[in-house]
Amino acid sequence: MSSIRPRMHPDLIADDPGAWSIVSFARESQGAQLIGRAGRRRQTPGALLSTLAPTEIGRPLPGLDPSLGVAGAGPIRLIGLNREGARRLWFEDGGRALRGVAPRVVRRWSVPDLAPGPHDYPDQDPAEALPQPAAPAALAQPVEGEVVAPGGRLVAAATKSGRLFGVAFLRLPERAVVRFVAGAAAAAWTEDGRLLAFGGDWGVMLAEPAPAAVS
Repeated sequence: MSSIRPRMHPDLIADDPGAWSIVSFARESQGAQLIGRAGRRRQTPGALLSTLAPTEIGRPLPGLDPSLGVAGAGPIRLIGLNREGARRLWFEDGGRALRGVAPRVVRRWSVPDLAPGPHDYPDQDPAEALPQPAAPAALAQPVEGEVVAPGGRLVAAATKSGRLFGVAFLRLPERAVVRFVAGAAAAAWTEDGRLLAFGGDWGVMLAEPAPAAVS
């Protein structure tokens, strides 16, 4: 397991609802917990909420497979959140920094707290060169822009068709879907596969494998 134990983000719900989830800034379900001192309303927490399996993808949907040995293949725990978005992600500096491409900016966050900066603002919009999300039917084969996890047994691919929009995590070689995060547009792993980042225009989240349940 990862040795990272940051102070939990006050606006992040760490729980993993399972293989089929949607990014959500969980609404009034927290009730009074959303109200801070002096009656001031806090920002709505970021979370993953349970949703239906994405049958529109047309791929086998076995669900989570911890034997793949990388974050996201099995249950995860969310450990970081930043509300600045990205449509492509990658780690650098030995996993100490996360970079992301958004319209007109290349962002940088420290790991694991996802504190921002410094960002770069190229003359040419870096988002213009990003590939479009693949059609669900295309996921039977490798698609442009998909990211291979360390170990080569799992890939993350963005897909979009109608109201279906998210990142599919596909087990190789059969390209079966072990996880789908609706609302996400990009994903990346550290070189050791112990941290997973995913993001979209709403922001970025950082996750690690969840602690094993004690029987």
